[in-house]
Amino acid sequence: MDFTDLRLSLWDDPDRRASVRFWIADRLAERGERLLADPPRVRVRPWSTTARFTATSGPVWFKANAPGGEFEAALHGALYTWVPGRVLTPLGVDVERGWSLLPDAGTTLREQMASVDDFGVWEAALGAYSETQRLLAARARDMLALDVPDLRPAALGRLLDGFLADPAVAEALGDGADLLISHRSAFDAECKALDDTGLPPSLDHADLHVGNVFVLDGGYRFADWGDAAVGHPFFSLLVPLRIAVRELGADPRAERRLRDAYLEPWTQAHPAPALRAAVPRATRLAAMGRSLAWSRLFPDVEPGVAAGQHLEIARLLRNLITGITAAVPGAPDAGDGVH
Repeated sequence: MDFTDLRLSLWDDPDRRASVRFWIADRLAERGERLLADPPRVRVRPWSTTARFTATSGPVWFKANAPGGEFEAALHGALYTWVPGRVLTPLGVDVERGWSLLPDAGTTLREQMASVDDFGVWEAALGAYSETQRLLAARARDMLALDVPDLRPAALGRLLDGFLADPAVAEALGDGADLLISHRSAFDAECKALDDTGLPPSLDHADLHVGNVFVLDGGYRFADWGDAAVGHPFFSLLVPLRIAVRELGADPRAERRLRDAYLEPWTQAHPAPALRAAVPRATRLAAMGRSLAWSRLFPDVEPGVAAGQHLEIARLLRNLITGITAAVPGAPDAGDGVH
């Protein structure tokens, strides 16, 4: 979708724009800094908007999340406390409005890489992220209390029902809606089988790639938690593996290396063969988290992008059921799709 012409009242309404500047100025003043008069550099997306302001200490980044994603501000603040050194230091958070203020972290890992298909760099970042997930497993209930969405396997059926009950999504699905309903038992069996793997739920970033990672003080900082959910930890593998294979042409050997680098921290408590066996099922069901992320939009921009949103959710759900039926021996063919 083309977001070039999107506008938010947050920036077009002088009163709302002023409230953002006052809030940023107050947060900076608490740190002995001052907001400069330079106009912000704004980037609007349907699910969030960011703006680069200039402070006396240098650039700072403001972020506002769409309804349903406001939890990111509180989550980021909590992550800074729970796993210090794994996220950027927040300069301010407004839990009620879903606003956050972050320091400029320089260039992303993607921008620092000599080649974006240097999978050795990806392996190191995935291992560090997975270790962060392992540490956060004990915080699952705390994250749910912050309104981070519940995408644990047992909750996925309710989410699917919600999508099927949405007339716009059902229309975009076409006969795919009947396909999902007719294969609901297979979907439920997948969810239960994943739940039975015994791995604890943790934080799923849901959009993990080298563009969301910074390297500071010799360690990785993971950013952009607006799509996150509490779910099976291996849901996080969907995006990096798809990017590596589909966009960067990773061969099966490179894909296995990335998978195993991610799984390594979990081998401390679980046998590696069982972990590897859980990955295909987890990455299939991770499409539910991506669908949920696509369901969040700013009301200001929804009319212009809603049709594309519903088509994307429908695509994800079709591919989900295609993957599930293809994995069940003897199941009817659900049609072509991405696995």
